[in-house]
Amino acid sequence: MSRSPYFFVERFDRNTGKYEMQHPIVWNYNHTKQEPADLFPYNGCHDLFSIVEDNSHDGLPEMRGIHQGLPENVAKEIKENYDQCCYETEYAGEKHLYTPTVRWFSYADMYIYCLEHPKAIDYEAMDYEGENTEKIFMPTPMKKLKERVDAFLEVMDGWDWRDDFSQIRIVYWIE
Repeated sequence: MSRSPYFFVERFDRNTGKYEMQHPIVWNYNHTKQEPADLFPYNGCHDLFSIVEDNSHDGLPEMRGIHQGLPENVAKEIKENYDQCCYETEYAGEKHLYTPTVRWFSYADMYIYCLEHPKAIDYEAMDYEGENTEKIFMPTPMKKLKERVDAFLEVMDGWDWRDDFSQIRIVYWIE
């Protein structure tokens, strides 16, 4: 089953005292308008999802520093995207507001995770032949997200962002 991730990167601007979304503006698929690029446009990355959601399965190490809830001072574009994912639904004759679970972590926490856990066991690539199955490793699933965040920040601000690891955060929800 495929899941839809919504990942955003934002950085604290000391001049304005606010978080600002750090997504380059690109042409859409039909080249009819410009819009912010998707930070993580991949569906079904369950290894990454288990690291950033509940860390309870797949044998992947737990990531520390994950916070739950939409930050009060989140960038306005992220809040607008979140509001578009909330909708009213009816269950057993009662109306309910569906709101995705929002989480966030700092760039510093993501960077530490990648340093502490550079590799993960690739269970899909392993050929199970009993007790003596040789483990096959892959880069940590967090690496792909970190590389994408790095690219966005370099496009938006060159090298200046590298002193702000704790002032950069990744806000996300997965449906």
